[in-house]
Amino acid sequence: MIPGADLRFGEELRRERLAREISLEEISAATKISMRLLTALEASDLKRLPAPAFTRGFIRSYAQHIGIDPEEKICAYLAELNRNSNGSAPVIVPGRRRFWRGRGTTAGMIVGGVTALLLVLGLIAKPQRHGAVRLDVPVPARASRAVALKNVTISSEPTPAVRQPEVAPAASSAPTSDGAGGEAVVSLVLEFDQDSWTKLDTAEGTVFSGLIRRGEVKRFESRGGFRLTLGNAGGVRATVNGQAVQSLGRAGQVVRDLPIPPPAARG
Repeated sequence: MIPGADLRFGEELRRERLAREISLEEISAATKISMRLLTALEASDLKRLPAPAFTRGFIRSYAQHIGIDPEEKICAYLAELNRNSNGSAPVIVPGRRRFWRGRGTTAGMIVGGVTALLLVLGLIAKPQRHGAVRLDVPVPARASRAVALKNVTISSEPTPAVRQPEVAPAASSAPTSDGAGGEAVVSLVLEFDQDSWTKLDTAEGTVFSGLIRRGEVKRFESRGGFRLTLGNAGGVRATVNGQAVQSLGRAGQVVRDLPIPPPAARG
């Protein structure tokens, strides 16, 4: 034992550990400190311990695990380290210092080399990235041309000859004219009290063909009128330009190419 000290710092650690019935194996498993270093700590073997910065960390972890004040034990270690450093023999073995310094130097060289390599690769890659950006500049122009072509395609579709108005036209006994000296626009509303196969033609061609179910209402407009074919004429009611047509036929009767408006209405 060192004169003037009751216990060395390692003996104090060991005494506190034994008083709490904690094994070195438990401390090693919890703190990840090797058994060799823990044994050197409790033996106060300064030559076997690493540099003070590491040893202080080991003492702190050891003390915190067994539940004692780590600062007190670190101060005891530093005091004993100071007493030993006043002697002729150094406490820390020079070879060990060179070992840790060598590891740090090697790690620093590796990190520096990797950093320099990344910088070089970044400088090489930058022109390529800039070139890629410049090549992408014409993209908006190509997108604009695609939009223009799309608009042309849509605008070239034929305009339907028959359309459904959003609001039913006001009742009128006279057909409306397009205002350009052409044929009058005829408005037709078909109300289906029963199912009926229906075909509707204009001068421009067929605008509807198919089965219409009971309860449905269909509205059409055309310049010059329609030709109406029904598979169940008695089940359909027609209104032309706001005026109801008296009868299209009997129930179950098939009528073909019935002119709308009827000839009497045209006169």
